[in-house]
Amino acid sequence: MTAPEPAPPHTPADSPPAARPRNELRFIPPVVAVIITLGLLLAGRADLCRWPDLCGPLTAVDITQGRLDTALPAPRPGLRIEQTFVPRRDGLSEIELILVHYGEATPAGPGSLLVELRDANGALVAADQLAAAGLTHNQTYTLRFPPQPDSAGQTYVLSLSGDESNPVSAWSYSLNVYDDGELRLIGGQAGEQANQPAAADLRFTTRYVLTPGDALAAAAAPLRQWLILLAAALLLPLPGALLLLAVRPRGWDGAAWWGAALSLGLAGWPVVWQWLALAGWRWTGPGLWAAVGLGWGAAALVARRVRRPPPEEVAASPGRAPGKLAAWGLLAGLLIITLAARFVAVRDLAFPPWVDSSRHALITAVMVAGGQIPTGYAPLLPVDHFPYHYGFHTLSAGVALMTGRPLPVLLLTLMQLIGGLLPLTVYAAGWMVTRRRAAGLLAAFLVALPFFFPGYYATWGRMTQLAAMAIMPVLLALTWRLGRGWPRVWPLVAVLAAGLFLVHFRVFLFYLPFAGLAAASHLIAHRRWRGMAAAGALGALLVLPRVVELLAVTAPLETFQRSLPGYNDFPTGYFTTGWERAWPVAAALGAGLVIVALARRRRWATFPALLLLWVAALFALLAGDRLGLPESLVVNLNSMVITLFLPLALFLAIVAGRVWGWAGRWAAAPVPGVVAAVVVAVLLVFGWRQQANILNADTILALPEDEAALEWVAGNLPAGARIAVNAWQWLGATWAGSDGGAWIVPLTGRETTTPPVDHIYNPTLFARSRAFNEAALAMKDWSDPAAAAWLAEQGVSHVFIGRRGGFFDPAALSRNPALDLLYQHDGTFVFAVR
Repeated sequence: MTAPEPAPPHTPADSPPAARPRNELRFIPPVVAVIITLGLLLAGRADLCRWPDLCGPLTAVDITQGRLDTALPAPRPGLRIEQTFVPRRDGLSEIELILVHYGEATPAGPGSLLVELRDANGALVAADQLAAAGLTHNQTYTLRFPPQPDSAGQTYVLSLSGDESNPVSAWSYSLNVYDDGELRLIGGQAGEQANQPAAADLRFTTRYVLTPGDALAAAAAPLRQWLILLAAALLLPLPGALLLLAVRPRGWDGAAWWGAALSLGLAGWPVVWQWLALAGWRWTGPGLWAAVGLGWGAAALVARRVRRPPPEEVAASPGRAPGKLAAWGLLAGLLIITLAARFVAVRDLAFPPWVDSSRHALITAVMVAGGQIPTGYAPLLPVDHFPYHYGFHTLSAGVALMTGRPLPVLLLTLMQLIGGLLPLTVYAAGWMVTRRRAAGLLAAFLVALPFFFPGYYATWGRMTQLAAMAIMPVLLALTWRLGRGWPRVWPLVAVLAAGLFLVHFRVFLFYLPFAGLAAASHLIAHRRWRGMAAAGALGALLVLPRVVELLAVTAPLETFQRSLPGYNDFPTGYFTTGWERAWPVAAALGAGLVIVALARRRRWATFPALLLLWVAALFALLAGDRLGLPESLVVNLNSMVITLFLPLALFLAIVAGRVWGWAGRWAAAPVPGVVAAVVVAVLLVFGWRQQANILNADTILALPEDEAALEWVAGNLPAGARIAVNAWQWLGATWAGSDGGAWIVPLTGRETTTPPVDHIYNPTLFARSRAFNEAALAMKDWSDPAAAAWLAEQGVSHVFIGRRGGFFDPAALSRNPALDLLYQHDGTFVFAVR
């Protein structure tokens, strides 16, 4: 089924410039420039490209054994330290150790340490002779060497040896936490061997350079989750497609139609779930498949009845079809490249990152169990109300019901799928505002690759805000168009705004100043207000049940008045990463052009000016103490700044389109095209590389090794078990799981000492979790039977330790006579409290 595209009724404001005589060869210089630029950048040769951001290696962590408690003796003649390991990835290029320096480190101290790496055949891969005089205690040392193209699955041996005066060694751990290798201390006198400390694994980290083969495999990996992709493709845009076929907007670009369908679908499903829940409806997997099948069948029937332009009308506009197809082809290519980059970024993950992800898994599990929107967290948490936004979770729960796939892989796939398709909604907004495909393409390109956001949302697991930002582009565009010749779209604006409210309340609050400014613009310029009023009334009606519920279970005034020190600090770090400094500079230059254009009464500048006013209003409203305004935990500068990629992309795309037009009139024919092609090629390479390696390793809490341990818990521990897990103080007084233990509640249903952060909605549970974690953090010796007795007093029956770990020390716990080790595999442990 294709989107209907009747011939547009042109107006002077919306019509493209008059057609110029076509030069069929005009595209050759830009294409040649792109080929040459990409060839130079992708060749990766140091003599051709010296910018790491464009052609340096993409390095990531492969193996991490981060625990340490034992200082190994200094290797000298007759004593050598060896650690074997097996890389999971091709491209092994670095090994990191933490050194131990015995005695005082002096600038002229004697001795040296030899670090060697050999492959499975005993061939020397790398060697480094380190003078002890240049080393310090607890220094991080990295052995670097050329990437090993076939390292995956091979056994490597890292050895440390030294001369007679060597005082340097490395840290290790006394318990086996890495199953694919072993630590060996070779040689030494009998007496020395007797005195050597017990050690099982070095503390080490390996890194690899992403190879083209691994990148291609990671990009194609989601295809193994074909059922999730199929269910999402059918489910997500369905309500939007039906709404568009009902409203029948005239003259829309086909790709913009599908972008709007996606935004409306993301917004529409929460509204549907809400109102059906009021009627007592509960979704099931077969019910959703039936609804999806009937919905697309109805859409196909309706689409056949939509009027298409007659052949003579198409023939009367020669040259438009090739341009349209070329734009759609570029957009399709951009979406494929973006999706590939999004999935390459999560190539080493088995769980979505950060604290938010286990929360989303919990809510999804509750909704899957109930088949409708939640009124509490039963049966997984003793929380009898639900103040959090559930809009995104209608999508994840829907796909989960349709596929039955495990929540970690489902959420990870859905998050990156929405992130990869978000540029389609930005294209739709760009086209709607300007009626130019080029503007939509440029805005979509900026959001897809060169911009740091929204790609970085993945490292926080910000699935709800990501879904909201996929709704926002079309909502902004239609809100603007509602008072400028598109009066029929008011129901669409209502559904989008209502869905945004249900998906992410913060983003909805950020939208309100734009809506107010747009309404004022419509009223002043055209005296049109009925469309906005109708959209507002319908939107309010659609979310009325949720508003009533929130008023009943929360204290809005008290909630808005709460804040934390530093919570509203300006996030300067976002503007110093990658090439992010360049975009505000470009926006400032563009703002100057817009101001000049406004002074000259150029109509094209009206929407960019509105974007500038909107962003300025957001900064002013969230300035807090800087302007003597109150601050709140509900919204802050950080949550607003990470949404600015959208107005920035639309603003730069519109201004760039005007600059392009001026350049075409004043510069020699091939020059603007060649310059633009080179810039786009450079941004393409930089952007893809940035997106492919965008995750912050510090936010990856649950690791692939935790999967098997969680499955063991689900299959072996009693349903009434209360499991102690590692945690850390995340925000204010709230504690969150610091390893795979954070996923125990949503995946197994067992109780833990630190459930996902929604436990804060039960004051008793919140206080109990905080007290437990504060005391556990202060525990000095987990090998003491008194520590096990304290755990028993807290009602703890088991202790779970994930690969990343936390305050629980598995080596110390293994020495506690009051604990039994039930499970141990690859750095994960489960102990029973006697």
